[in-house]
Amino acid sequence: MSTISTVEFNVAQFMNYDRVQKAYVFGDLVTGNLYTVPGVMDLDPDKPNELRKLSMGELVMVVCLARAAEKEAAVIDLMTEMSDTTDILNSLTDIETKLLAGTTLGSIEDTYSYQGHDYSAKEFLAIVVGGATPVVTQFSTDLTALRNQIANNHIVDVEGTYEYGGITYSEAYDYLYAMGISTLNPLDAINFRSTCHFADDLADGHELSVSELQQLTLYAGIILDSGATKEDLVQVIDDKYRTDILNDIQNKISLQEQSGYVSNPSSYLPSDKDELITQIESKMDSLNSFSQQKMIELQSETNKRDQAYDMITNILKSLNTVQVGIVNNI
Repeated sequence: MSTISTVEFNVAQFMNYDRVQKAYVFGDLVTGNLYTVPGVMDLDPDKPNELRKLSMGELVMVVCLARAAEKEAAVIDLMTEMSDTTDILNSLTDIETKLLAGTTLGSIEDTYSYQGHDYSAKEFLAIVVGGATPVVTQFSTDLTALRNQIANNHIVDVEGTYEYGGITYSEAYDYLYAMGISTLNPLDAINFRSTCHFADDLADGHELSVSELQQLTLYAGIILDSGATKEDLVQVIDDKYRTDILNDIQNKISLQEQSGYVSNPSSYLPSDKDELITQIESKMDSLNSFSQQKMIELQSETNKRDQAYDMITNILKSLNTVQVGIVNNI
């Protein structure tokens, strides 16, 4: 909770019922305290960016709401942590079952998720049991930025500095071809790259000759009318390949977000199968104990959260009782 500050104020003359005169009369000026809490803003449009001045009842309400929100966040974090632990336990159980059934670790084809990334069984065990640090697949070029450039410009015109496999590429189409274009078959990928090179080497406004038109038709399946220019070819390349290229980049972005790897995972695990199973069971026992501890913490935080909500409910009831009493007195 942020620091609470006290604000003195003067209450305007208030009307008080005089039983002798049987009428409402003005009373004396009085002073009191209001409170402000950083972050609790006044909703009055005439008081922009001004802290709301709170009565004691409102102040207590704010404190209780902040407490409830704090405990709610703690409960959510614990539940998430416990869910992740359960997922790891389920994965370990599945791997152990396969190993006990006679499957070798390297023959397990399923992938297992850890912190949002998918790993092979061997990599997963290297991380969870062996303590290996996973490496998330990353490309040096911002693929999202590249996707946006190709979506809004001619493919042939997109240039930059692209690093892949120890080689620097200056043309986006060369870089994409080097990484492999999953949405095109090998021949179409070659035609894409060679056609982009062909168009890129032409002078602006160049009118394609008959032999050039025939070459494009024969080797790339691109048909252009007589008199077509470089700019026409550049547009046809976009029409023919843009969708596939954008889909390929999106596939790579998804792969980058979902996959990871462990360098030499075998070095983190025992070579003996029985010893590996023993380590898996030991890790499972440790995670089960961890889950039990977290369950106790979750119950404690849940109780504290519920207490804060109960206090809020009681305050609301009390404020309502006071308001009803005032109305009845009037």
